[in-house]
Amino acid sequence: MNNFNTMNYSPNANMPSCEQSTSEKHTHYLLFSKAKQRGSSLVLALFVIIILTLLGGALMRMISTSSETMSQEVLGTRAYMAANSAMQSELQRLFPLNSISDCPDISQPPLAGDYNFSSTGQNVAGLYDCTATTVCEKYYTGVDGTKYYRLTSTGECGSGVMDANSKVIVKSSRTIQVEARSL
Repeated sequence: MNNFNTMNYSPNANMPSCEQSTSEKHTHYLLFSKAKQRGSSLVLALFVIIILTLLGGALMRMISTSSETMSQEVLGTRAYMAANSAMQSELQRLFPLNSISDCPDISQPPLAGDYNFSSTGQNVAGLYDCTATTVCEKYYTGVDGTKYYRLTSTGECGSGVMDANSKVIVKSSRTIQVEARSL
C-alpha cells in the first residue's frame, strides 16, 4: 500500500527522457507561437471594422442616389402634369363652346400663356412650385378654310423657390406638343 501512495501519476513520469524533452519543446513552441499571434486578433478586428465601414458608406451612397432619383422622377411627373393642365386650358381657350377663337399666324408672334399653379387663388394640389408656359401658333390654312394649329406647353416644377446662387434646389421641365385643326 505504501508503494501505491508513492507512485508518480504525472503523464510524463513513465516516458523516456528523450520524449520528455520533445514534449517540452512542443509546449515551448506552442507558447512561443501564441506570443507571436498575440496582436493578430487586433489586426483582424481592425480589418473587419474597416471593411464594414466601407460597405456601410457604399450603402449610404446608394440609398442617397436612389432618393435623389426618386425625387427627380416625382418632379418630372409633376412638370408633365403642369404642362398637360396648361395644354388643356389652351385647347379650351382655342376651341371654346359656342364661340370662335384663333391663334396668330406663324408669321406673327405666337400667342403665349403663363400659368403659375402656386399663385394666390390657383393653389392646385400636387402642382405646388410649378409653372407652365404655352405657345399657340396657326401654321397652315387649307384651301377649304381648315386651320391647323400647333400648341406647345412647357411645365416646370422645383423643390422650392430658386435663388440666383442656389445649388441644392432641383428643377425639372417637361414639354408636350399638340397639333389640332378646326372643323
